[in-house]
Amino acid sequence: MKPFLIQSLRFPILAVVLLFQTDQNQLYSKSPTTNFKLHRSSDFGWKKNQDITAPFQKLIAEKKLKSGDELQLEHKFRIASSHTLPDNFKLSAIKGADLNVIDAVKPTNNRALFELGNNCSIENLTINYLNTPPLGPTGEKHEVNFTRRLGIQAKGKQNLRIKNCRLVGSIGHHLRLTQCSNIEVTGTHVAGGHWSILLTNCDKLVFRNCLIEKCQGDGIKTGGGAGGAVRNVLVENCVFQDNLRDGIDTTGGFNHSIIRNSIFRRLGVSGLDLKSHYESRTGNIDELAPENVGILVEDCLFHDMPNALVITTLDAGRRKGPEHALLNAKNMKKYAAHDIEVRDCIVGHAEKPLRPAKEGGYGVNYPSGKGEHMRLILFKDAYNVRYSNIRFSGERINPVHISSIGGSNHLTQEAANAIKPTISGTISKEPAPPIKPGQTDIPFPIGPQ
Repeated sequence: MKPFLIQSLRFPILAVVLLFQTDQNQLYSKSPTTNFKLHRSSDFGWKKNQDITAPFQKLIAEKKLKSGDELQLEHKFRIASSHTLPDNFKLSAIKGADLNVIDAVKPTNNRALFELGNNCSIENLTINYLNTPPLGPTGEKHEVNFTRRLGIQAKGKQNLRIKNCRLVGSIGHHLRLTQCSNIEVTGTHVAGGHWSILLTNCDKLVFRNCLIEKCQGDGIKTGGGAGGAVRNVLVENCVFQDNLRDGIDTTGGFNHSIIRNSIFRRLGVSGLDLKSHYESRTGNIDELAPENVGILVEDCLFHDMPNALVITTLDAGRRKGPEHALLNAKNMKKYAAHDIEVRDCIVGHAEKPLRPAKEGGYGVNYPSGKGEHMRLILFKDAYNVRYSNIRFSGERINPVHISSIGGSNHLTQEAANAIKPTISGTISKEPAPPIKPGQTDIPFPIGPQ
């Protein structure tokens, strides 16, 4: 196959990667306290299957569980309501000691089950949200396909760790982080949720050896706003599978981030939806940070989805009318998604027969004149995108489909014309080996150990 080439790219992606990797080595230099004072659930007389809602709240309120402490659960317990964990606190469990959330369908308030303080850890814990709708992908109807229950939340906190946990249930979000930094989520299995993990204006995050599956929207979703874009994220050795929409949707940015050695399979829309989305309450785009700049995707497997990557730029200001447009010829180059590199990845399909998504398959609903079943990249109004050493597994895979949305309700023609949609790359002549259908194997341990 001849290289698909529009224009060569020149951007400092390598420098971005090296700086990010150096930063990752220092990510947990301020890790949670390691010398926790251990309290076991039996120390408080808790019995198997007890509802610990009230006694747990009382222990925290009376500071019998406080900063520097660890609570280790030894049995299965029931729990409800919301609990604010102190700074420098660790909640853990022995293997087989679970929490069953009994108000997952009709929570008593809109707060999270656990509100984290600074330097908090949750380790080796299974949280089951009882009686919620079946795991996805079944639909995105609120209170039908998922409940409004919120799992773990932190706002404006630092140095948080979620390790070897299992979070299961069709709730709103299992993990929601806002303006947080130095986050590590490792060895964790997340099943269900609308946007299983929601990040807003966060910095320095690591997701490693995680399985995120069966959600009713996106596995990881970022949200934007005046606070700034999500940035400096490392997603490594993770699996995203059987989601209704995307593996990762970056509506709120994913700046200077790396996604490597991960598997994306059986997804309704795409593996990565790199979506620069701008919306301002004041109508002033200057208060918003550029989104989806400097992203590296390497050594990943994408199979059974219409698009491995979708790269686009959206002006949500136009929802209020043409006069409220935020993007124009002067600022489009600053705010459009750019400087994105995809290398050493495999793209293909395993499930048969090959059907479009609207017929229950994983293929493109509206193929171009080439009649493709799948695309490496659906490219809309971005620039400086490069791919290399991509191997295909299967036929009818189109490297790039370019489809500007300029002149639509999502972007003015003026803004679209202000950038050159530069994308270049090569597809390896060597095909990838066939992919086995229905794969669910995870190449690393997850959940409580």
